Amino acid sequence: MKILQNSGVPIYQQIAEQLRGEILAGKRKQGEYLPSIRGLAKELRISVITTMKAYEQLEAEGLVTAVQGKGYYVNAQDGQMLKEQHLRRVEENLLAAIAAGRIAGMSDEELTETFGTLLKMED
Repeated sequence: MKILQNSGVPIYQQIAEQLRGEILAGKRKQGEYLPSIRGLAKELRISVITTMKAYEQLEAEGLVTAVQGKGYYVNAQDGQMLKEQHLRRVEENLLAAIAAGRIAGMSDEELTETFGTLLKMED
C-alpha cells in the first residue's frame, strides 16, 4: 500500500480508496480479514486513529464488517452492487476529468476526442 503524504488527499481516504479498489476488483475475497489496525498503522508509520477511520469508512459503505477482538473482514459482494460501485467511480472520475478539462479551456469536442483517443490506447 502506498501513501502519499503531500497529495492533498487525507491519509485515511487514501487507505480506504486503495482497499475499496482491491475489494471491488476481487483482490480481497469474501471473509478475508484486513490487516490489523495496529499492524497497518505500524507498517505505514501513521496513527492508529487514521487507520481506524479508513476501516470505519469501508464499514459504513458495507464493504467490510468489524468482529470484536478479530478485526475487519470483507463482506460478500453482490454482483449488481459491485457494478453500481464501479459505475459510480467511473462517473466521479469522468466528472473530475471534465472539470480539469474546463479549467484547461477544452471544448466538448476536445474532451470527446481525448476520451476517444484514450479508449483506443487501452485496446
